[in-house]
Amino acid sequence: MKTKNVLRRGRSPWIATLAAGFVLMGILAGCATQPSAARKVNKAAGGQVVVYTAGPKNLADQLARSFQRQTGVRVLMFQSTTGKVLGRLEAESAHPRADVVILADWSAGDYLMKQGLTYPYRPHQDGNAIWRGPGGNYVAYSASALGITYNTLLVKRPPAAWSSLTHARFRDKVLMPDPALSGSAVDFVGGYLQNHGDSLAFFRDLKANGAAVQGPNAEALDQVVTGAKSVVLAGVDYMAYAARAKGEPVNIVYPSSGTVVNPRPVLILKSAPDLANAEKFENFLLSRAGQQIVVKDYLLPGVKGIPAGPHRAPLAKIRQWSVDWSRLARQKARLVEQIDSLLG
Repeated sequence: MKTKNVLRRGRSPWIATLAAGFVLMGILAGCATQPSAARKVNKAAGGQVVVYTAGPKNLADQLARSFQRQTGVRVLMFQSTTGKVLGRLEAESAHPRADVVILADWSAGDYLMKQGLTYPYRPHQDGNAIWRGPGGNYVAYSASALGITYNTLLVKRPPAAWSSLTHARFRDKVLMPDPALSGSAVDFVGGYLQNHGDSLAFFRDLKANGAAVQGPNAEALDQVVTGAKSVVLAGVDYMAYAARAKGEPVNIVYPSSGTVVNPRPVLILKSAPDLANAEKFENFLLSRAGQQIVVKDYLLPGVKGIPAGPHRAPLAKIRQWSVDWSRLARQKARLVEQIDSLLG
């Protein structure tokens, strides 16, 4: 697939994905719980809980099955991207269906809280949670970090710094997910700028060195797996580890100067029809059983004392940039426009 050197103009990552979410009404087979303003618990069996999640799909399915076996509560799930989950919530605002929302972007949790949609709740493991939102409105059950994903057959000397990707040996070999389509890519841009005096010099140098942007994260990774490109800038780490575990010739490095670590929030909606089961589900995600499932999918755990697993870098080995997530959320549309203008 041919890569492109321009972003799609005029597309806000929030607005574009919200609009896409409206198309999804009715897709959730079997998930149409009866709308109700009252918080009721389904009387059949252990009841049910409706979860809207940004995945990963395999992880979401495993968590749902394990929770259902443990509690007898049926999990009805809609799985998509963060933007499409937000879009579905907007489309259903008059008749809320979801109890629990899981997102892949920490700033999206802040966004829903500021819309007045979240139900403050402190799960049993709240004191051991690594990342917590204000007032118990959301908490991270896992996290991912961004790095430089590279093809091990094509890159024998991995880049040590972000700036390495502007060197001649990486000319025309670097791919970045499209910030208009990838929440993590726009988080990288925002985090980088916040920690480099808001200077766009690095991105100008990338353009001069022939860096390209293309599609969401999975599509960018595929280009490196196949050897069409050598490197993904701002690659999502758990995806690289999962590909490597399948035997693909990829690995990932985290520049020592720092990177974005993006906690993945879980929250309960104020309008949750099955509030009691929503609380049970959030508690399960942060329990040892839930966290063991998280680390098997190569994500960072969200609870202290849970090892990250032997096949990925632990949080302690990744230098984190300080990120003002509220500021980043406010600036997302502008950041996409900036990179569009620069790389277009």
